[in-house]
Amino acid sequence: MSLTPKNWKSFQHYKDRSPAWIKLHKGLLDDFAFSRLPLASRALAPMLWLLASEYEDGTITASMEEVAFRLHLSPADLHAALSPLIDSGFFVTSEPLAEPEQTSIPERENIDKRKRREESRAASPSSEDFETLKKVFPRRKGNYAWKAAERKFNALVKTGVDPKVIIAAAIRLCDTLKSKIGTEYIPMPASWLNSEDFIDLAVSSFEPAAPDKLSWDEALDQFKRTKNWSRYAPASDLSQAPAELLAKHGLLPDGRRIQ
Repeated sequence: MSLTPKNWKSFQHYKDRSPAWIKLHKGLLDDFAFSRLPLASRALAPMLWLLASEYEDGTITASMEEVAFRLHLSPADLHAALSPLIDSGFFVTSEPLAEPEQTSIPERENIDKRKRREESRAASPSSEDFETLKKVFPRRKGNYAWKAAERKFNALVKTGVDPKVIIAAAIRLCDTLKSKIGTEYIPMPASWLNSEDFIDLAVSSFEPAAPDKLSWDEALDQFKRTKNWSRYAPASDLSQAPAELLAKHGLLPDGRRIQ
């Protein structure tokens, strides 16, 4: 698979390959689509541009494993950060981005993954909900990449995010960007679902309807799902959780998972 930056030939002109520097256009600061990308994707982009300068016409022909090695990233982290860049059109691939190969993992993590799969079976993403999202999502100039958006939508629902929360957030986005409807400044659906702006709304779907305190088990389970500590938890900080309950949920006091 090859990977080519958008508009590379328009901005990068070199006599020889592997230049000491590349051109970074100031207009990137005002690029709404770029600003909506996840932080990891925005950090990855200039690293890929630097790597592209080593190749003829800026087309990276190395395998994703080689790219991950050059950038000192795991294949999984590279895939997660690269997907939004491709979905938003900042990079073009010669073929669909393949999922990274899974490496062997400790038995405890295997058990945790099986448990999460079993829990997720109760959540069945509805095609009707996704069709509703497509209807209420603000109109934009250019394509929507609905297939990528549907994969992200289904993944969110399977982890417990209420589809109604996603739909309500799309309606709110429409109101917020009312003046930009019909332009390229409306984010692509998949990029929006991956954005920081959407995370807070997704997390809110895990909060109880009434401001009752969560149990330690509920608070720790929610933290594992969302990476956010609930304001309804028994204490103000994860580190205050009883050691035996942290161990039960496979967590360290600083929020990392027990390896």
